[in-house]
Amino acid sequence: KMQEQACAALRYCAENADNQVNIVQDGGLPPIIGLLRSGDHKIQAQAAGAIRNLALNVENKVRIAQRGGIPPLIGLLPSSNDLVQEQAMGSLCQLSMNAENKVK
Repeated sequence: KMQEQACAALRYCAENADNQVNIVQDGGLPPIIGLLRSGDHKIQAQAAGAIRNLALNVENKVRIAQRGGIPPLIGLLPSSNDLVQEQAMGSLCQLSMNAENKVK
């Protein structure tokens, strides 16, 4: 429950442009990416939502990819939970808006 609430807080904080930068600079990205692999769909959805909001920042798009954030998001797409699928797709959509993250 605490991990879900922490991800939710980061998700909402990451709606702010300054916070998007600060969360990543302060080391928040690796734990959020790690929580994408949680067995709890509520945590997965909140973590994917946080990644989606962090990916609104152009530099963060590259950092998320460099830190290995794309594979666990792809892994969430076949989830039986609609919210998890929606958040993962939203994150991948944001990440795909950067040419460096596209397959060449």
